Amino acid sequence: MKNNPIAEVENYLNQPVLTAEERERGDLFLAITRGECNWSNLLLSVETASQIAVLDSYILPLLLEDYHQTTTVLEREVQLRLLRAYVQLMGKDWNLYRKETSLKAYPWPESETKTQIGDKEEVAKYAWVQLLHILLIDREKIEEAQTFNLIQEGIKQEVLLILNMLEPQERTVFPETQQWEHQDLCFRKITTADAPLLQRHFTPAVGQYLSIDSFAHPLLVAEYIRQSQLEMKEGSCLVLLVFEKQGNAFIGCVTINDINLHTAEIGLWVTEKQQGKGYGTHLLQQVLSIIAASIPTKKILYTVEKENQRSINLCEKFGFQYTRAFILEPTPLKNKYREMIQYTKSR
Repeated sequence: MKNNPIAEVENYLNQPVLTAEERERGDLFLAITRGECNWSNLLLSVETASQIAVLDSYILPLLLEDYHQTTTVLEREVQLRLLRAYVQLMGKDWNLYRKETSLKAYPWPESETKTQIGDKEEVAKYAWVQLLHILLIDREKIEEAQTFNLIQEGIKQEVLLILNMLEPQERTVFPETQQWEHQDLCFRKITTADAPLLQRHFTPAVGQYLSIDSFAHPLLVAEYIRQSQLEMKEGSCLVLLVFEKQGNAFIGCVTINDINLHTAEIGLWVTEKQQGKGYGTHLLQQVLSIIAASIPTKKILYTVEKENQRSINLCEKFGFQYTRAFILEPTPLKNKYREMIQYTKSR
């Protein structure tokens, strides 16, 4: 940063075209620098923001500076939640800026300061890329920082995962009609026509240890398929339904989620009718084969609920090693705290 960040933000707040949320965020930041409030006061403003702003490129370095220093349990909690709010906010514009691989010159005339408003689209792009550079430079330090409980560890892992996804990279996009075979099973991409199949077979018993309880509502199924297809076109996931080659009986589903250069996470489920027949082994064998052949990533993740001993036994059978434990907070699709165990395997 060439100039004093506090002075830059003060200048920025003098711009007449700022939105109310930008002005609020800037005022809160200045109050923090004066010791009149703390990072918790800024948290809600970032969580409810619609877009990254130029002033965030001044706020974030000071937040990271505090994050890397010795801190209390409560301070660490707020810092992590604020970091998560920032990367989630950046994730909203990922499709707009995902191909921006370098930090270009300021979108302002050379004679003007960074905080003078130019073309809003270029300004937004610059702010987004600037924040990504700041976060990627500090990624290892973010990972190494101490957490004080399993909830904090879960938030930190979410921050790191989103950062890995935001990092510019090439991904493998499989043809829509591509299929795979393994012994007596056929694997193919999920389609909109599969909605009734999922609604019928993804029962509460199947979803007990998964991130969603069931597909009881047709709109929920349709949205899951729509989002899966969108992410498959981007190469960030692969969702495959599994059938017997003879008779076409539906066996279950296997997924590769959050695909990036650093990690890719495996998930799978087998229908109630087909459980206990060894299909989980075949599904895991095939998905590992797909990753080995076609997906460039360093580590494969397998994350399970602590109580899911059957799934733990399966991943250990394939050489996955225990890495960490953390707690996931409730979501609209899974209204409970979930104590998770994460296993990893080098590609």
